[in-house]
Amino acid sequence: MTAVNGHEQVRVRLLVAYDGAPFRGFAINDPTPTVAGVLARALEQVCQHPVSLTCAGRTDAGVHAWGQVVTFDAEARRIDPGPLRKSLNKLCGPEVVVRRVDIVSNDFDARYSAAWRSYRYRILNRLVPDPFLRHQTWHIRRPLDLDAMNEAATCILGSHDFSSFCRRQQVLTADGAEVEAPRTRRVLHAEWAREADDLVRFEIAAGSFCYRMVRSLVGIMVQIGLGERPVTDMAEVLEARHRDLRGLLAPPHGLVFWDVGYPER
Repeated sequence: MTAVNGHEQVRVRLLVAYDGAPFRGFAINDPTPTVAGVLARALEQVCQHPVSLTCAGRTDAGVHAWGQVVTFDAEARRIDPGPLRKSLNKLCGPEVVVRRVDIVSNDFDARYSAAWRSYRYRILNRLVPDPFLRHQTWHIRRPLDLDAMNEAATCILGSHDFSSFCRRQQVLTADGAEVEAPRTRRVLHAEWAREADDLVRFEIAAGSFCYRMVRSLVGIMVQIGLGERPVTDMAEVLEARHRDLRGLLAPPHGLVFWDVGYPER
């Protein structure tokens, strides 16, 4: 616990779920509606002072979350986890829900303390669509070959340069120079499985992800599952490190930021 302007400060961790359909992503971008914008306004109303949010992983427009983690600092006298969660859910719901509130150590950071993140992507794989799933799944009418898709998924396990599946981004170094962000990532798990009611689920976990990496991977694996590309394309496109070879980009509404893992403290 630290003191700022005479008030004791604590670091607060939120476990957040949200429906991404009404939002243009997570990060604050006023006046555009975003998840962080809704959360920050609610927190500032409850805490009665400005807050700065850090999240485990930014999500794009239309992408959902079940296990997003957000941290911020607040005056200790303003934080009571139970009532805070109740107030936030009243102000942010129903699209944004705070599942849990915890006071954590001051060195905990939602982004930099994370050991891994995981995503889920769901597809409704049948001829007839479902209006109640249209914002949560990608509807694909033709049958998918999950054996071929899982064979392709094994190619991305381990550490690889995912330049073929990531949008190039510029970042600033400590001395202010602008450089391309690295695109090497270590994938820990990648698997397709069938669920009930003609649903297909892809699960992937990695230390971190590049921008649109999961949607790009899902897109090429769906093309493989439909027989539009051979399984060997996955390894070849990965090795080529050229984004023009990526192929189909899966739509955002099937994607959920699912979970974040942190080392035991």
